[in-house]
This record gives sequence, structure tokens and C-alpha cells, in this order.
Amino acid sequence: MRVAFLTSGRFVPSSRFRVLPFVPHLQRHGHECLVLPSRPEKYASWPLLGFRLSGVVKRWNRWADLAALERWSPDVVVLERELFSDATFNVEQALRQIARRLVLDIDDGLFALHRHKFEVLCGLSDHVIAGNELLAARTRMVTPRVTVIPTCVDVERYSPSSHFKSQVSNPPLVLGWTGTAANVEYLDVLREPLRQLARESQIELRVIAESHRLLKRLQFERDGIPTRFVPWSETNEVSELQTFDVGLMPMPDTEWTRYKCGLKILQYMAAGVPAVASPVGVNSEIIHHGTNGWLATTPDEWLFVLRQLLSEPHCRASVLAAARTTVAERYSVNAQLPRLTACLEAVCAGQ
Repeated sequence: MRVAFLTSGRFVPSSRFRVLPFVPHLQRHGHECLVLPSRPEKYASWPLLGFRLSGVVKRWNRWADLAALERWSPDVVVLERELFSDATFNVEQALRQIARRLVLDIDDGLFALHRHKFEVLCGLSDHVIAGNELLAARTRMVTPRVTVIPTCVDVERYSPSSHFKSQVSNPPLVLGWTGTAANVEYLDVLREPLRQLARESQIELRVIAESHRLLKRLQFERDGIPTRFVPWSETNEVSELQTFDVGLMPMPDTEWTRYKCGLKILQYMAAGVPAVASPVGVNSEIIHHGTNGWLATTPDEWLFVLRQLLSEPHCRASVLAAARTTVAERYSVNAQLPRLTACLEAVCAGQ
């Protein structure tokens, strides 16, 4: 096959985990691949141009990408999410005119942002790949042509550290969170549990993100919660995760969050870090409480679980093997590559 991918950008999580890890494997199996990222990245701007002018450049570059696609003549084009994070879809309509086959890949509840656009994009596509069954069920209300392929991690890259902290860790005990800066505010639900834990033990809240602006607004230090910000980079991502004693994924239950794909907890589980998450959306499918991780809803539940994990290292260690197996068997690139390949081949064949 000749497969073209229109992606959000080199460092955007949806591109990094749903597209780019699969490309070398597809090429190794004899398929030709062309990756055309947003320039600048979909949610970013070039400082010298500013947000508005950068948006104009993004559109110019996407029209250039359509011309490149017409020359390259792929068998199938995979559109990651949408071309622009707004309500417009005229460029996608032009893409449909030149693409032999078009596949839409979604990993978030885009219908919660721009319902009409989501329905139009589904209608333009020959097939939709959804990141979880909840997204698939919602998408089937628009089109029956849906395949579920979860967001995956490369388990070889996200390997556990050679020495997991199964023994008593040296203080402070690290409660860690990773993600985009826009979602840092979800940590606010843990303010009271973390404040109580900080009174009882030497702990540190460690946050990995691309910016500390929103974290500063939360002002955890003011409540006596020692906090450390670590700038995200692709080179230090895994090694920084491995410094966590416990990985956190608190999240409110909203129309937006319940369709997310659980990437944080998959990263923790693959990297050998015990995970605690809110039982929202797919999180309850990934985590089996007490077996490969823990679930907590209320502040009291979070306090109970975290207190136990911090005081009993053997509890943290007890879930690691099952967590790693869960990721390797269901949420890894190697596990889902055959499904992705079969899906694209079927679309190319008009099935």
C-alpha cells in the first residue's frame, strides 16, 4: 500500500502515539508511507508570526500538502483528528476530492467541540478508526464503518527501569503526573489529599509538561505541597516517568474527558510505575482495581489509596507485572499493528 498520514505535528500526543510509531513497522512490511505534519503544529504558533498569522500559514501549508498528495497518489489517506482545531472543514472537503480512500482517526470526543464538523468528517471518510469503544459507539451514530484501535505505547521504549523501587524508597516519595499543560488543572481535585499526605510523609508532586504556567496558577506550594515542575522533552520522557513512585491520572467526568484514551496510565504501566486513576471512560477498562493499578473517585478515596501505596512498597510492586502485561497484550504498537494493517488493506480494497 501507499499510505499518507496527515498529522497534527511531530510533538503532538495524538501524532506521537497513534501514527508515528506505526510508520516504521508499516515500511518494514513493504508499505510506502508519507507523513505530512501540520506546520506549525496544530495547536501551536510561530512566535515571530503570532497566533493569527501562524494560522494563515498552516492553511497555506495544508493546501500545499493536498497538491503533494495529488502528485504522490496514495492508495489511502489517514487524517488524524482534523486538519484545523476549529469549525471549518473546507480543506477536508478538498482532500476528499483527491483521496482515493480516506480514513479518519479520532482519539478524543471531537463532537463535543464541533458536532457538525465531526459529522461532516465522518461522512467524508470511507472508514473511521476510533481510539476506544466509547468513541466508536458515538461514531456509529453517524457511520457504521468504524474500527477500534486503542492509543498505544511502544513497550520496548517504555520499558521499566532496571531497578524498580520495590524496596523502601528514599524520601521524598514522588507522586507524578505527565500530560499537556492544558490538563494540569485536573490535579486540583487532589489538593486536599496531597495536603494531608504532605503533613504525614515526605512527598513531592512532580509534574512533567511543556509549560509550567497553569501549574503556577494552582499554587500547590501555598498549601504545603512540595511541587517540582519538569519540562517535557522527548529525550527525557521515559527516564523522568521512571522516577515516579506512583503515577496519577485524576480526571472529572465530563462529555469531553469520558472519551479520552487513557494514555497517561498506559505510559505509567509500561514504564513500571503503579498507576492510580479516576474511573472515567476507558480508564475503568484499562485498570482492574488492585490487580494492575488502582481507581479512585472522591478525595477520600484518593487519600486512602495513596496513603496505602506510599506506606506499603510491596503494594506498589504487586501490580507491576500485570500492568506491563496489560499494555503489551492490548495497548502496544506490536499488538495493534496487525489490526491497523488489516483495516487499511480492507479500506484500499473497498471493503
